[in-house]
Amino acid sequence: MRATAPYAKLTAMPYALMLPLLPLAMLVPLAFIPALPAYRIPEQFPFWIFFFGLPHIVSSFQTMCDAEYLAAYRRETAVILALLVLPLALVTAGVPAALLLTVVLILTQHHVVAQQYGMALAVARMRPGAALFVCKWSTMTLGILATLLTYSASDIAGTAQSAILQALADTLAAPLLAVVAASGALLVWRARHHLAGAAIFAMNVLLFAAALILILRTQYALLGLMLVRILHDLSGFVVYISHDSARNRTQRKNMLYRLVPLLPVWLLNLAFALVLAAGMTWLANRLAWVAWLVTGLTIAHYYMESRIWRGPTPHRQHLRFAA
Repeated sequence: MRATAPYAKLTAMPYALMLPLLPLAMLVPLAFIPALPAYRIPEQFPFWIFFFGLPHIVSSFQTMCDAEYLAAYRRETAVILALLVLPLALVTAGVPAALLLTVVLILTQHHVVAQQYGMALAVARMRPGAALFVCKWSTMTLGILATLLTYSASDIAGTAQSAILQALADTLAAPLLAVVAASGALLVWRARHHLAGAAIFAMNVLLFAAALILILRTQYALLGLMLVRILHDLSGFVVYISHDSARNRTQRKNMLYRLVPLLPVWLLNLAFALVLAAGMTWLANRLAWVAWLVTGLTIAHYYMESRIWRGPTPHRQHLRFAA
């Protein structure tokens, strides 16, 4: 792949190409593990939230610690700041926390599915079409049901909402999984002239299908949630580390990375993201208003990624989704 002059060549996609294999490899030990820990969601694992979820979100915002970027994304920055405080403002105004968190869960599913398929689409050099629409929204529908059933299980157990969600999942799981497989196979076929794109499409469809089957049809729902979470976070770090390394290769334009000039950017990206996310997580567990700001940061991340990777943006000058 060629990078836009005068920036050095990047190779993000050959690494990202292999990422779906990592969480899929976790399926192998199932034959040897009699039972998983009695957790419902990954966040119940000790220290999970210090390494997954928030760190890659922090990594995305680290790219914005750049005077030229702040000037280029002036309008987006204003929206990001508004989204950052929106959940706190809404819950303070009396909006039920359960409603806000349900909206965030739905937005998260849209973000994860759209990003994974979008990366494959970009590498395959394909335009969005009917097959992608069907594959994405079928995956997303089942993903939303799976997420609500697992993350809201203790709150809605035995209620009418739980019964409705379970009935929908039982009814839609098989036909929508068949639709995902068929439309995904069509996308792989159409991307066959770009082997990397076809492979990423195939592995993402396989990953989502495996995760949904685990959540909706087996006792290993926890593992299904972990598969998608790990893939999404690793993909995010690959993209942002690659971008930041290219952007700051000849001159450190990022104000954050200039603080430690002797260490490589890729290491600083990880270190800053993990440390800052750990600090925010620690505070969020103790202060409710910080927890709502972190929720706002998550929503702002979804919006930001929908802007900075589309069209001829400054970010796209330093990273091309092509193998």
